[in-house]
Amino acid sequence: DPMMLGRLCSRHGGLLRRLARNGRLSAFSTYKTETGLTKIPVIENSREVYSALLQKIIEDASALPSEAEYKDQITKFSAYRLKICEENQSVMDIEDKISAGQIEELIFEAEEELKTLEMMKEWKPWDTSASPNWQVPEEWVVFDVEHTKDYDVGGA
Repeated sequence: DPMMLGRLCSRHGGLLRRLARNGRLSAFSTYKTETGLTKIPVIENSREVYSALLQKIIEDASALPSEAEYKDQITKFSAYRLKICEENQSVMDIEDKISAGQIEELIFEAEEELKTLEMMKEWKPWDTSASPNWQVPEEWVVFDVEHTKDYDVGGA
């Protein structure tokens, strides 16, 4: 029963992953029929969708200036996950290796990252030319460096 399998996957995903890897669930095209997450359906071609989103993130991030730390971080992060997708055909293996939830959650996260990327392009937080004399307001200072000189803060 597909519904029973879906409920089992949401409760006992680890066991079913092991069974699938050992060939005991080979009769099923996917290892789940539902995610167990409210309003998040199973995406049949999730590996391809996720890979395409990661490629889009990398492509869109390339338009950011080289001095933007966000560009460097999001490109490395997405390239790492894309490599996992390319090296693994099994969605279960991708989920296990990324270890950040179900692939449907990762797809949602990637879609949100694309929106964030667009906002970053608009806001340009790396561009200080608009306010070259801007300084951190005094009330934002968390601690006084002079008072921490006697403490080891990792080589600072």
